Formats: sequence, structure tokens, C-alpha cells
Amino acid sequence: MIDLTSSRPLGSTALTIGPLGLGVAPLGNLYAEVSDAQAQDTLSAAERANIRWFDVAPYYGFGLAEARLGRFLQGAKHTPRLISTKVGRVLQPSVTPPEHEQFVAPAANQPVFDYSPAGIERAYADSLQRLAVDRVQLLLLHDVDRLTHPQGHRALVDGLLQDGLPALRRLKAEGAIDAFGLGINEWDVGYEILASTNVDCVLLAGRYTLLDSTAFTSGFLDACARRGVAVLAGGVFNSGFLAGGTHYGYRPADAAKRLAREALLEICRKHGAELPAVALQFTAAHPAITSVVVGARSAQEVEAMVQWSRTDIPAQLWSDLRHAQLIPAEAPTVDRGDH
Repeated sequence: MIDLTSSRPLGSTALTIGPLGLGVAPLGNLYAEVSDAQAQDTLSAAERANIRWFDVAPYYGFGLAEARLGRFLQGAKHTPRLISTKVGRVLQPSVTPPEHEQFVAPAANQPVFDYSPAGIERAYADSLQRLAVDRVQLLLLHDVDRLTHPQGHRALVDGLLQDGLPALRRLKAEGAIDAFGLGINEWDVGYEILASTNVDCVLLAGRYTLLDSTAFTSGFLDACARRGVAVLAGGVFNSGFLAGGTHYGYRPADAAKRLAREALLEICRKHGAELPAVALQFTAAHPAITSVVVGARSAQEVEAMVQWSRTDIPAQLWSDLRHAQLIPAEAPTVDRGDH
């Protein structure tokens, strides 16, 4: 079980963060349109559930998700919250909303990569305007991995170390933010950057899940723990696939992934457990994981997420997953009654 009333230090910073956060990407019309009213209901449901961390980015709906979160934040300005957003893309106004394979009917903006200090400052200023706040607590460099930048990645990392990360460090020193880090889909770039400098946290999506445990087997999670870098886990359902969706890694799931999910489902059915509950608690159980962020597009999905976090998972289920080699033998789990 996950105690939603608890909070944990965010690395070596003065910030604390709850064990479960709400990913706002779906409210940017990820894969399907969400109405403004439904978006506000979703955010309200998260707050009623004692979720105080909201993670967003300019890229999500090309500004739409931030604007919707901003309208919600204006409704109760004095409620304590931790807001994280991201830099690395600047949104340029467009005559018409661009077509996109992930976001349906996004805002009329065109995202352009810009990791320069000026680009970071502009992206942050624009985000504050959409969010209608003076500052956010956590700012993340977004999508700096090879998956997003297959060409020129060495030059990109060099630029981040020389200019991008120092710009974030200056924002923290000036009090404009409380913490900074990386928002990435691949752990290897995290290794590269941590070998040369330090950050407060890494938001890593989809690399410590029931279907992809490479952040564990590579030693990345342990390396972060040794450095005092908080790991925030996103994508625990691998683009919703482990919660019954059709996408894996932001693309339609292939046959191999569907077979792997069926093997997981078979063991879950044997123990009367829901796969999303097992997936959520598997990720959260690793001691290097400070918090888990899960996306939702409705109040019902928030309620389900909370219920999955509270479900007791029997010890034998974890043993069966290990025996079937569906999770690493040394992967930490929290057995029933121990959390």
C-alpha cells in the first residue's frame, strides 16, 4: 500500500513531495479530447485524494495542459501544492493547431526545441503565464535523451552541461525555483549527466515498470540513491498499456508486448489482483523512487489510481512473478502488511 498522507524529501533540497502525483499530460488531449469541465473535475478529484504534486509541461497539448492547470490553481490559491513543469521547448504561436500523433486538437502553438539559457528563461516565463503563478517549485529539462534527439546528441549534452544546467542552477540560486532536474524517457542520458554534474532529481518515464526494468538492472536507480538524487517515476503503466490501454511507449503496442501483458494478467487473476495496482506498487516499492506520477483524464481515473495505491498485494504474487521471470529476482517489493 502507498500512504498518500506521507511526504518525503526531494533529494537534498528543502522540498518534500508526496508519494503519488498527478500527471497532467492527458489533460492536454493526449490521444483523445478532454473537455475543460472534465479537466477541472480531474484536477479537483486529485486534490480531494490528498494528491498535492501536479506535473505538467508546455509540450502537453502545446500549452493546453498548462493553461487548464492554471485555471484550476486560481480556484484555491492558498492550497499548498508542488508544481513541476519543464523547459527545453519554446511554444511559438501558430495560425492553426498543428496535427500531431499524440495530442488531439492541441492549442494553436508550434513547439520548437531550445535548450539555451535564453530559451530556458523564455519557456519558464511563458509557463508561469499559462499557469497563472509567480513561480513553480520544480523545473525539469525535458526530453534530452537520444530517443528524442538521435542526431547530434553528444553536442546537445555538451551544451546542457556548459549552459543549460547552469541556467537552471542560477534560477534556483535566485529563488525562482526550489529544485531542478531532468525529465527523460531513457536512463542512459541520466548516467551521462550525473557523471559530470549533479541535479536534484530525475523524472524518468517508463523505465522502471513491470514491462521495462532497465533502470534497475542497469544500476541507474542505485546510482541515483548513492548520489542523493531523487528519482520520480513516470509512465508506470507504459503509456497506459498496463492499465488496459492500446499504446506502449506512446505508440500502438506490438504483439510481443500484448503477450507479455497477458502473462502478467494471468498471475494477477490467479491472486485476484488488478494489474494496474500491481504495476503501480511495483514501481513505488523501490527505495530509490521518491514519488510516482500517474496521468489521468477523468475523476474516475483518479479514483481508480488512488484505489490501486491502497490495494494489498499478496507476497505470493510477487514470488510468482519472480518465478516466471517477469520481474528481476532482486527487484524490491512491498508484501502485504509491510507498508
